[in-house]
Amino acid sequence: MISYDETDPRALSKEEIKEIQNFRFRRMIKRVYEKSPYYHRVMKERGLTPDDLKTPDDLVKMPFTTKDDLRRSAYPYGGDFLTVPLEELVGWHMTSGTTGVPTVGAYTSSDIELWASLVARSLRAAGVTKNDVVANIYGYGLFTGGIGLHIGIQKVGAKVIPWGTGRTEALVKSLKDFKVTVITGTPSYELYVAEKIKEAGIDPEKELNLRIAIPGAEAMTTEMLTRIDKELALTSHGGGAREIYGLTEAIGPGVAQECPHDNHEKMHIWTDHFYVEIIDPETGERVGEGEEGEMVLTHLTREGMPLIRYRTRDITRLEESNDDIPFPTIRIVKGRVDDVVFYKGVKIYPTAINEVLMKYPEIKEYQLVFTKEPAKFEVLIETDKPSEELRKKIAADIQAVAFVHADIQFVNGLPRWEGKSKRVVLK
Repeated sequence: MISYDETDPRALSKEEIKEIQNFRFRRMIKRVYEKSPYYHRVMKERGLTPDDLKTPDDLVKMPFTTKDDLRRSAYPYGGDFLTVPLEELVGWHMTSGTTGVPTVGAYTSSDIELWASLVARSLRAAGVTKNDVVANIYGYGLFTGGIGLHIGIQKVGAKVIPWGTGRTEALVKSLKDFKVTVITGTPSYELYVAEKIKEAGIDPEKELNLRIAIPGAEAMTTEMLTRIDKELALTSHGGGAREIYGLTEAIGPGVAQECPHDNHEKMHIWTDHFYVEIIDPETGERVGEGEEGEMVLTHLTREGMPLIRYRTRDITRLEESNDDIPFPTIRIVKGRVDDVVFYKGVKIYPTAINEVLMKYPEIKEYQLVFTKEPAKFEVLIETDKPSEELRKKIAADIQAVAFVHADIQFVNGLPRWEGKSKRVVLK
């Protein structure tokens, strides 16, 4: 087995990644068969043993694992998905459970070390170094963002300010006083911080030192990332916004990362720790190379609660790397299978609307309101420069991408989001 620095995104060649992936895959299949009550049962029901799953290509013999499976069989401690005794766990993270039973992620001490290394690798890929001062404005607690980025920042050797969410006016002052160079957080919150910087009369290009943002935890678009670049003056300081990707079920943030060469279009995914499949979300069949579909992840190294063929519901496509980081790339995740809104028989992806609206610098915030009876689609816009011309331009642009008419309304006082945004309202 090859020994290498897990925090270095350039430590391996493509051939070495493949070799490590195959070795870890065989080891993981043996582990879940012997130690996971859930997967042992699943494999037994299908007459499978580890000898039937010798390479990742053989995964098609296994069923998918879904969020519903986790809700039924993994709550509260990890349940039948655990591959270690309860006393070997050191803690949990979980989703909010707003739609039912929370989805739990269980961690051993080895999992925490792995998580720190993968977040550190992601940060290094983004350009973060030990010389940086990082304001971590992801939420701490059950949400994986705050703690995950915190331990990764420390693993890199950078200096972390564990701000969390809230007290945004005070945060703006600290960004200046501490000469913060990197900011992490949801893209919605980062844009809200930019708004507060402007309100404070601070010129981010001349008075702040921010050069890198690490947005994550919600769907975003190229236009949104470009806006963060501009409003925080990152490019003028030689940096930019670089998305980090992750999910509670995988391990948290640190699954994939945008690097400076990815141009807000893609992210490198760490395939020495995750095997990636892209499937047709309707049929479950694998799609062709480079085709768009739903991403499915299989753990190769997680100790406490490994998952096989987990359906993320995130839509992307997998491609080979064309820069100096050898790991393959996934396209920026612009939405989830679950995000689509059906309106008058048309599928509308909120991220397509986001792409349109983020091109207008005069738009401060927005909300999409879908009313079922009677059918109506309203776009609420907060701007300091409302005009009939702007209304018509926005309506035409939305019509071009969504193929439906939107009623554009200019309003004041739309909510801002310190965590994940909630810009879609269904009535």
